[in-house]
Amino acid sequence: MQKVKYFYEVFAPRCEIMNKYKLVVIGIIFIAFGGIALTKVAKHYEGGEIYEAANEAMNLLGKGFNVTVRVVTVDGRTIEGEVFAAKGSQITIIVNGTKISVGGPSATREDVRAKHVDVIVRGKVYVYEIPGMEEGFEKFESYWTNDTYSMRFSGLIYIENISFIELGKLKYSADYLSFGSITINEIHEDNAVIWASHVPIQILESHLRGKKVFYYGTLYVNSERRTLPFRLIGVRNP
Repeated sequence: MQKVKYFYEVFAPRCEIMNKYKLVVIGIIFIAFGGIALTKVAKHYEGGEIYEAANEAMNLLGKGFNVTVRVVTVDGRTIEGEVFAAKGSQITIIVNGTKISVGGPSATREDVRAKHVDVIVRGKVYVYEIPGMEEGFEKFESYWTNDTYSMRFSGLIYIENISFIELGKLKYSADYLSFGSITINEIHEDNAVIWASHVPIQILESHLRGKKVFYYGTLYVNSERRTLPFRLIGVRNP
């Protein structure tokens, strides 16, 4: 009995400590794994810091991130949308296909007056070199995963058998419904040469599906990990 008593007095507390230690280690591992699985960075600003929020959003857009802004208005509403543009004391976001301008708490020209602004991004931006290709932009569908947030293409595109109306619709979608832009360099009969700048792959895929194309340039993929087989030329952090 004395030996049993000695065991409980000496070793039992040590076992308890070890069990607690294991629980702590497991908790840390789970937290670490959670951080690797999904990376989210949110920077918080007061409404009066709209200049700083707009500058941060624009810098992130320029890096190739898909940027979301969550706004709490001065009247208590919460509005969230994808950033289209940001300049000075104004951030323009797209909510359900509609552009909404966000200003500070004393704004008079913007649609929304902000009390709080969150600028949110996820993952990293993987920059790939796209060699000359003739396959349609729908090719990139197979590289889209659950942790891919956006793909944007910059480069030269040659298109055969495209009408003025089709070109106009493509340019409108790129210029007015996204952060990207399309420049029409040359039109010859039914063929065109255009320059795309940070245009979402979905827009190019939708408007150029079934067309004969040739293109080359740079692809900016905002995701949690590298998923494309092309040459990686850079990785950007928030």
